[in-house]
Formats: sequence, structure tokens, C-alpha cells
Amino acid sequence: MSSSNLKKVVLLIVILMINISVLFFIKLDFKTDFKFSFDVISDESSQYQLFYTYDGNFGDHVINTEYKNKNDTQTLSFSVPRMATRLRIDTGSMPAKIELSNFKLSYFGKSIDALPLVNQDKGSMNDIGSFNINGYKITITSSGSDPFITMDLNGAQNELMSSIDKYIILFAKVILCIVIDLAALILFMSRRKIKELVLDIYLNRKLILNLSKNDFKTRFSGSYLGITWAFVQPIVVVVIYWFVFDLGFKSAPMNDFPFLLWLIAGIVPWFFFNEALLNATNSFLEYSYLVKKVVFKINILPVVKVLSAFYVHLFFIVFANIIYLLFGYKPQIYMIQSLYYSICVFVLVLGLSYITSSIVIFFKDLGQIVGILLQFGMWMLPIMYSEEMMPSSIRWILKINPMYYIVEGYRDTFIRHIWFWNRYNQTIYFWGVTLLIFTIGVVILKKLKPHFSDVL
Repeated sequence: MSSSNLKKVVLLIVILMINISVLFFIKLDFKTDFKFSFDVISDESSQYQLFYTYDGNFGDHVINTEYKNKNDTQTLSFSVPRMATRLRIDTGSMPAKIELSNFKLSYFGKSIDALPLVNQDKGSMNDIGSFNINGYKITITSSGSDPFITMDLNGAQNELMSSIDKYIILFAKVILCIVIDLAALILFMSRRKIKELVLDIYLNRKLILNLSKNDFKTRFSGSYLGITWAFVQPIVVVVIYWFVFDLGFKSAPMNDFPFLLWLIAGIVPWFFFNEALLNATNSFLEYSYLVKKVVFKINILPVVKVLSAFYVHLFFIVFANIIYLLFGYKPQIYMIQSLYYSICVFVLVLGLSYITSSIVIFFKDLGQIVGILLQFGMWMLPIMYSEEMMPSSIRWILKINPMYYIVEGYRDTFIRHIWFWNRYNQTIYFWGVTLLIFTIGVVILKKLKPHFSDVL
């Protein structure tokens, strides 16, 4: 068997083993909400509330909605965490005659009748003058300012969801396998180009280091504070966000953790990603005089820009540890994996920058588009907020972003103290997507590079 055929066989065996591992051994956990809904007809417009509890005691877990047009039928729908055990329906804040019907627990298009779950005993109600069940509807007359009825779920939502979850999990695993297989296939087909690029970076490592230091210094040359601005500006941004969200909006501690520390852990990797991608996108344009030189390895220019941004990132890792110390949180051994997540950002942004820096030469507007997407992208990550504040039914939108893995990884490092290999599902997905992006970037660079000098 030839060497080429042997490599193909090995690749097929590796892909097969990975697919088997994903399909049969990797466990995916979904924490998706279910929907609870019912129809209302009332002779009074008012605010309706749904309280839910995990332990039987109703506290601060509440969802608000409005019944707007009296004497009209309106469907009220609520997204409820799957672990809820009881529900409390607050039917407005004033006496009214109310008809409730069409009680449903729904999950991914499938629903069950929830009317039998409503408690009919008076001890489970409040400010209810009369209560009557007639077929599929409930007629009540509220008699005070805090009327409510309750429901015991009795695990009904789990029976509904478990029958569907297995298909969702299978679908997610199939998608994960496709991503990994595609990344492996493209990586194999482009292995020579990637090997050449990696070799260029290695052989020119001293030049890259010198150019990155020079780039870092000259970026702020001519200003009185010089490179100090590289550190001052992000710190000011952190202070502004902290002032607005914590002091201004009175944001509650995130998962019982001070908001400032929560913010810093998430925003530190984003600063690196944002600055590195913006600067690396314009690397070929900025160093056009080097691009035109036939003997110069222009493959290293995006690396120079990313490495230049990495110096500031190292400072902010130290800065974050100092802030945590001031709040009484001592560095743990988990801090060593901040190096791992830094490498993750480095590889991801380098792959993206090979794509953007190659295309921007021919499509100058891409630089502005990247800037806008980065502004939008920051709010598509749980940096200023906890993902638990989002309905679990749409959290997957956050998780498909590879930067989600990194932001949460930094929080695992600073706050939760979880090793990255404990997130093996997300780790496999991240590296599959990242290697795919990196390989595509290398291919685009190799295809377009011969035409750079004609356009610049």
C-alpha cells in the first residue's frame, strides 16, 4: 500500500472512531425550557404573572405579561425552566370574572393538556371567590388584589420533554459529527498548505517577535503616554460598563458573584479577540511595502498583528488577578489553563484574520463590516449578562459561536474552577470549528496571494 493510500485509510479510521465516540459515548445535556400557555377572557385588563418554584416555595422566580383587551380572548404564554415543580398563576390585581381554558405544556411542537394539573382545593388558592371547572375551561371570580391558583406539575413536563430530547440529542450529535468530519477532511486535503504555513511561522519566529514588538511600540508613537494607551483604554471601557450596569442599573450579582468580577472574566478574552481581528484584517494593507517584496513571507504578517495584541492580553490576565485579589479571591491552580484559552483565541482569530486580511485587499469595505460585526458580536456573547437570563430555547444561538467556549472558559478559570477537559463536548466542537476556519483561511490566502501585488 502506498504512503498516500495509507494516510487516507488512517484518516478514515480516525474519523470513524471520532464519530462512534460522539454518537455512543459523549453525553449532551439540554436544559431547554418548556412552554406553558392558556387562554384568558376577563372583564378587567390587568397584569398576569406566573411564578414557578423548584422546591415548593414561591420566591422571586416570576414571569410577567399583560392581559390587554377586556372581554377578548388572549393567549398567554410563558417559558418555564424544565426543573420547575409547581406553578402559580396570578390572575391580575383586582376583582374580576375570569375564564381560563386551553391549558397546555408544550415542547418543540408537541403539547399535553395541563388542566388536570390545576389544584382545585381552596388551600392552594388565594382571593378566589368562586372556582368552577366545566369541561375544558375554568371559571373563577377573584375577590381581592392578589388572586392566584396553583398547579402541581408532577413531572408531566419531563415525560413530555424526554420523549423529544432523544431526537434532539441525536440531531445535535449528527451535526457535531458533520462539523468534525468536514474539518478533518478539509484539513487533510490542505495539509501541505498548512504545513508550509506553520513552517514559515516557525522559521521566521524571531522576525515575527521583532516585528510584533515594533508594531506594538509604533502604534502609539507620537503620543505623550505612548504604549500606556494600549492598557488605559480597555480599563476605561471596563470602568464604564461597571458603572452603567452595576452602579447605574443596579445589576444583581451574577450567580452570587460580584458583577465586576463576572464582567472582567468575560471581557478580557473579548478585548484580545476584538483588537487582534481588527488589526490583523488590515495587516496586508498596512504592510503593503512588504507584500510587494517577492522574497518576503507575507504569511507571517497576520501573526505579527495577533501577537502584538497578545501582549496587552497578557497584561489584562495579570490585571484581572489583581482585581480578584482586591475582592478577596486568591489565584487558584486553575489559572494555568488561562494559557490554554489564550491559545484557543490565538488560533481562532488567526484563522479568521487569514480570511479577512486576504479578502479586504479586493473588497475594502470588509474592514468596516468586520468592525460592525464585532460590535454586534460582543452582545451575542454572555459578557455583560449571564446566559441563564436568556430563554434556554435560544441559548444554542450563543453556543454555536466559538467565542462562547472561550468566554465561558475564562469564567471556568477565574470563577467556577472547572478544567477545560470537563467541557469535552464544547471542546470538541470548538476545535472542530476552529480548525475548519483556520484551514479555510489558509486555502483562501494561498489562492489570493498571487494577486495581492496587482491590487496593492
